[in-house]
Amino acid sequence: MELRQLQYFVTVVEERSLSRAAGRLHMTQPPLSTAVRQLEKEIGVPLLRRHPRGVEPTDAGTFLADEARRLLRTVDDVASRTHAVGTGQVGRLAVAAVPTATWHLLPSVLAAFHRRAPGVDLDVVDAMPDDILQRVRDGRAGAGLVYTADTQTLARSAAAGLQTAVARREPLVAVVPRGHPAASSPVIDLRDLTGEPWIVPSGYATVAGLADLLRQAWRQAGIDPPNQRSTATPTAALSLVAGGHGVTLLPSSVHAVAGPEVSTAPLRQPVAPLEAAVIWRREQPAPVLAAFLSAALATPEPDRLGEDVARVVVETEEGADAPPLPLPKEPGRA
Repeated sequence: MELRQLQYFVTVVEERSLSRAAGRLHMTQPPLSTAVRQLEKEIGVPLLRRHPRGVEPTDAGTFLADEARRLLRTVDDVASRTHAVGTGQVGRLAVAAVPTATWHLLPSVLAAFHRRAPGVDLDVVDAMPDDILQRVRDGRAGAGLVYTADTQTLARSAAAGLQTAVARREPLVAVVPRGHPAASSPVIDLRDLTGEPWIVPSGYATVAGLADLLRQAWRQAGIDPPNQRSTATPTAALSLVAGGHGVTLLPSSVHAVAGPEVSTAPLRQPVAPLEAAVIWRREQPAPVLAAFLSAALATPEPDRLGEDVARVVVETEEGADAPPLPLPKEPGRA
């Protein structure tokens, strides 16, 4: 039996007429009659009772029609789900991200990704930059999110051999305890904080990050705070500032998690922003990963950070620009 034969037979049973079924199927009656007779010959029993007003299914024909409907629905479902898998609408994806990304970047990316692919199961792991890079390299994570002082340097060194692109740039802000004299200032001068205890998140040997930008800001402001305290993560630094133990610089997304115990303000001095970089393996992204990258890179940042990565803008059905999708460079690719 072929699926085409079963579809023909179900249509005949539903129409109770070979001629009406032929019209519904947009074919002539002779080939439809031949297909039904061939089906009866293959099964070895009559499937239809013919009479002047049309046809009626035999008991065997009724059974076959019911089973054929179920089978055809299954085939349609398989085709639909296969299309969903092939377009990245269903599947599974592991993402490794630094804890700071959970303040604002990761929730916004995941919300955009869920709108694109609501059927994808996500596994999100908090990890430090070195671990994130290793997870992406060995396939335990499809994509990673790290914060760095310079994405292009990261791409040439620690992330060499991987694809790397800027997902977002975040300016740094001063974070001080609520009762601090500078807490009411709309703009904070780093020189006014020279004598304060500074909370410095730990740096990483392989990934230049927040600690590097903080010290760079000190140099540009011409200060060298004598009282410096190290902490493991920006989240821990925020907690120490909230407890009145010092001041620090953090990415502006700290507004999403800062409580009433701290105040934040932009800096008077120009300071380089912290870059959120998305990292993935160099081969052509699988559909689920491509959908995630499209959500993560939906930003007006510069669109090329590597020889093999380009952002392609497509039109949505509503006519608005859809977020860009990173694709390997191919001649003639639209």
